[in-house]
Amino acid sequence: MTGPRLALCLGNPGGKYSLTWHNAGFWVADVLAREAGVSLVNAGLFSAAVLPSGLEVARPMTFMNESGRAASVLLRIRDLGPGDILVVCDDVNLPLGRLRLREGGSAGGHKGLGSIIACLGTDAFARLRLGVGPGPDSGDLADFVLSRVPGDQEEEASLMAHRAADCVCRAFEEGIAAAQEIYNR
Repeated sequence: MTGPRLALCLGNPGGKYSLTWHNAGFWVADVLAREAGVSLVNAGLFSAAVLPSGLEVARPMTFMNESGRAASVLLRIRDLGPGDILVVCDDVNLPLGRLRLREGGSAGGHKGLGSIIACLGTDAFARLRLGVGPGPDSGDLADFVLSRVPGDQEEEASLMAHRAADCVCRAFEEGIAAAQEIYNR
């Protein structure tokens, strides 16, 4: 293991949101857990599981805009720093299916990332953005990210979640730079 020790996969709790664009991070957590044969266990502010590889996968059980609260508690009780995490989230500015892995950077308007940056006091943590765009030209962006994935895009969204899970595993095993070379294309 040379990369992040914790994949923090963002979304909104509850069945109402499970198939919405904003839950792309949760989809990745589900793929990782299912493929490893483990279950995410609810621990209050987050649900988590340790994969056989040693990578921990967690989903904040706060709503997206409060992801930082869960992230800060999780890092504190696991004795991890911001450099130990890889945050996985949706991005309306990337076309559907595109992945972008970075070692740090701004929130770029993403409320979940903004909450984590505010609570941790730094933007120096890796993030994997999953393309769910294009977002709307006009109208409420929140309505778009909280809308259900259209039936004709479900397969592409599922393939993206599986590729993102592979990217998370590669980043864990070989480091962020090695994963970037493959998945940022």
